[in-house]
Amino acid sequence: MTKFEALFGIKASQIRENCILMPVIPKGVLAEFKINNLARGKLYSASSNDNFTLVHTKIGPGFTGDAVLWLKKAGCKNIILFGSCGAVRETKDLTIGSFVVPVKCFSNESFTVFLKKHGGASIFHEGKIGKNRSVPIFLPDKKLLSKLISAIGAKEVNCSSIPSLKLEESMAKVFIKNKIDVVEMECSACFAAAKYAGIKAAALFYVSDVINKYPFYRELAVDKKEKLSFAIKTAASALCQLIKTNLNV
Repeated sequence: MTKFEALFGIKASQIRENCILMPVIPKGVLAEFKINNLARGKLYSASSNDNFTLVHTKIGPGFTGDAVLWLKKAGCKNIILFGSCGAVRETKDLTIGSFVVPVKCFSNESFTVFLKKHGGASIFHEGKIGKNRSVPIFLPDKKLLSKLISAIGAKEVNCSSIPSLKLEESMAKVFIKNKIDVVEMECSACFAAAKYAGIKAAALFYVSDVINKYPFYRELAVDKKEKLSFAIKTAASALCQLIKTNLNV
């Protein structure tokens, strides 16, 4: 058994050019992807259909960033990070079940710092958070982003990848002041690793919580749970169609 198969549960030769990375696998989403089950490796679980490979990366920037680097060696060319995010504040088009695509992602996690120290300095661009603080900014591939927006009709947002769910509530005013729309934990690592590896990457998120209004640790009302479930399945179906018709050409 190769290192890759031990880590991912499938052989490198089974990886498709198009990959969907998911930190969490919501109930029922595998059926939407026409995937029966995921083969389990030491770090990841994965499976491929005719058009793409789905990888369950687990939560955290290190898992996602490393997955991108390994997938490059397996021949992956396009990556879509698909998962949940928290809205900093609720608006008409930014609420539970809304679709968003990050057009700019601020890095506040350690994977990108480690990558910079080990040969990735050239991919870094600094952006301002507040008057005196600069943080790395990472961008999606423009063409892949455009295709996602066309296929899903998602709202374009500024995103910040953060390392702490505990601290996000106290940081809400800082996020608003710096025009951050949503927060999550993996996007900047995904974009940074993709840029470093020479892979096209973009992200599609569904809003699963709103900081200080619908916190992630509270049970949603039945109507909002149903709306969120429908949104996840709708997005999964749209991703399948996008990859089949617009990426496999």
